Amino acid sequence: MSRILFAWELGANLGHLARDIPVAERLRAQGHDVLFVVKDVAMAERLLPLRGFSFVQAPVAPLPQRMEAPANYSEMLMAAGYGDSSSLDGRVRAWAALFKLHGSQAVVINHAPTALLAARSVGLPTVLTCIGFEVPPQVDPLPSIRPWERTTQERLQAADTFVLKRINGILKQYGRPSLKRVASLFEGIPTLFTTFAELDHYGARADGEYVGMFSAQGDAEDRSWPDAGGARVFAYLRPTVPGFESMLGAMRDADVSAICVVPGIANDVADRYRSPSLQIVTQPLTLGPILSGAALAVVYGTGTMSDALLAGVPLLMVPQVVEQALMAERIETLGAGVLWHAPRTPASAGAILQSALANTDLRRAAGMFADKYRDFSPSRAADHVSECIARAAMA
Repeated sequence: MSRILFAWELGANLGHLARDIPVAERLRAQGHDVLFVVKDVAMAERLLPLRGFSFVQAPVAPLPQRMEAPANYSEMLMAAGYGDSSSLDGRVRAWAALFKLHGSQAVVINHAPTALLAARSVGLPTVLTCIGFEVPPQVDPLPSIRPWERTTQERLQAADTFVLKRINGILKQYGRPSLKRVASLFEGIPTLFTTFAELDHYGARADGEYVGMFSAQGDAEDRSWPDAGGARVFAYLRPTVPGFESMLGAMRDADVSAICVVPGIANDVADRYRSPSLQIVTQPLTLGPILSGAALAVVYGTGTMSDALLAGVPLLMVPQVVEQALMAERIETLGAGVLWHAPRTPASAGAILQSALANTDLRRAAGMFADKYRDFSPSRAADHVSECIARAAMA
C-alpha cells in the first residue's frame, strides 16, 4: 500500500487536525502508512497518540517581525516567512527531506503552502483538503481578505509580485517551470473543499468540489439545559474573543437558559458569570442534542458555525480572526446569522443578543440551509476524501 503524509503548516487550534483524522483513519484501515507533520506538537499530542498516529514537527518560519495585518494571501505568506529567501529555501528543503525520509507517495495539504511548494518542486502528488480561506482564487492580483478596509490594487499587486518571485526562485532551483501568478501554486491539483459552497470565504467557485465540513469527535459529555425558562442559547467562546466577558454578562442577565463552552476560562471569571440560567463548562459537549433544542448559537469559530447551520440554528457570530470574520460575513449575507461588530461593549452585547433572539428571519434562513443539506453525511464525505487521496497515492 502507499505512504501518505498529512501536512499542516499554518493556522491554529484543533480544527486542522480534527478534519484530517477521520480521513487518516480510513486510509490506515485500508493498509496505508500515515504520518502527520504538524505545526503545533502540543495540539497534536492531545489528539493523535490516542488514535495511534505518529507525528513530527513541521518546518516552520521564525516568528515574523511585527507588520500590518495581511491584506491578501500573498501578504499572509510574507508574514509566514516568505520575506526571507534563505529561510524559505531551508523550509522547502526540510519538507523535501521529510518526504524522502518517510517515503511519501502523496501529500495531503492542510493549510500548508510551503509543503505544497516543496511537493511541486520534487514532483510528488498532492491533494488539497482545505476550507476556502486556505486556497486563494485563480485571479491576479489576489483579492483582499479584509474587504471592510480600503486596500489599493497597487498594494495587492506588489505583494503578489514579491511572493511570486520567491516561489519561482525555488522552482528554478529544482528545475521546475515558473508560475505565472501566485494562485497557480494551487492549480492543477485535486482540491476538495471541506466546507459548503455558501460558506467559502472567497465566494462559491464554479469549478470547486465542495464535500462539506466534518471532523473527528473528541471525548464529549452530555449536558442538560438549565431549567430557567426563556429561549435556549448555546455558546462556544474563548477568553481571547473580543468582548468575551460582555457577552457572558449579556447571557447571564437575559431571560434565557444558556450553556456556554469556554476552553481555558479562568476559574474566577467562570464563577463571576455562572448562574442558575447560565452553565459554563470547559470540556467539549455532545452537540447534536444541544443544537436540536437551541434557539440561537453564539460562536466564534467556523466549525461551530457550520454545525449550527446544519442543525438549522441561527447564529450570533463573534469572530476574533479574519478567517472567521469572512465566513461570518457569508452567513450574514445568507440571512442566517448576525455579526457582532465593534464596539463590543456590555450594552451592545445585550442589544444584539435580544435582537438576534427576536429575529424570526434568521431561523427561517438557517432552516433553509439545513433543509438543503439534510442528506449531508460527514462519514460519506470522509470516505470520499480518503478515496481521492488513495487514488492520488497510487497513480
